[in-house]
Amino acid sequence: MKAIVVTDQAAVTAGMTLVERPERRGAINDVADQDHASGFVPTEMAWPSSWTDRLARDRTPAIPGRELAGVVTALGYGTTELSVGQQLFGLADWQRDGTLAEYVAVEARNLAPLPGDVDFTVGASLPISGLTAWQGLFEHGRL
Repeated sequence: MKAIVVTDQAAVTAGMTLVERPERRGAINDVADQDHASGFVPTEMAWPSSWTDRLARDRTPAIPGRELAGVVTALGYGTTELSVGQQLFGLADWQRDGTLAEYVAVEARNLAPLPGDVDFTVGASLPISGLTAWQGLFEHGRL
């Protein structure tokens, strides 16, 4: 599969390269997704999770991007809320490779069905901005 990877934290977005990588498969409770649209914010390059996994191990070259919209291609063991062929959108885990790739493996709990009247580009633009709005209203605004 084609993917954009980063290898140099100091180079920021200038260090991005299009490469061939093995297609990612889903693990337990994961969904394998064929991406149709992805979201990326340049500030990701400053987040420690862009460069390390949950055990603080270096994971470069890493695939950036957190937001996605696409179609389910496979379900990991134990995944029951989504189905193969279904359109979805969501947010990839911070400590795993991201969404700037043709295929992504994402925890099912981070995904939702994409309504039929919402296109992939709009779906991929919703997760981070929606989460930011929710945090502003409920965590900071105490609604």
